[in-house]
Amino acid sequence: MELRDRLQRIALGNRRYGYRRVTAELRRQGFVVNHKKVLRLIRKDNLLAVRKRRFVLTTDSDHFLPV
Repeated sequence: MELRDRLQRIALGNRRYGYRRVTAELRRQGFVVNHKKVLRLIRKDNLLAVRKRRFVLTTDSDHFLPV
């Protein structure tokens, strides 16, 4: 229960952290944990990382019209 509580705090505090970063943070805090277990718990609690949106290019600089 302590591991799951810490995992939820880390995942909710840093929404962009994936299972690898969460695993590294848990290891820094002194837990002996496998990345597969962290991934399984994150999926079970629906705490997957939020992906950053890509920059959308809206200007066509390579057009054939005169400037």
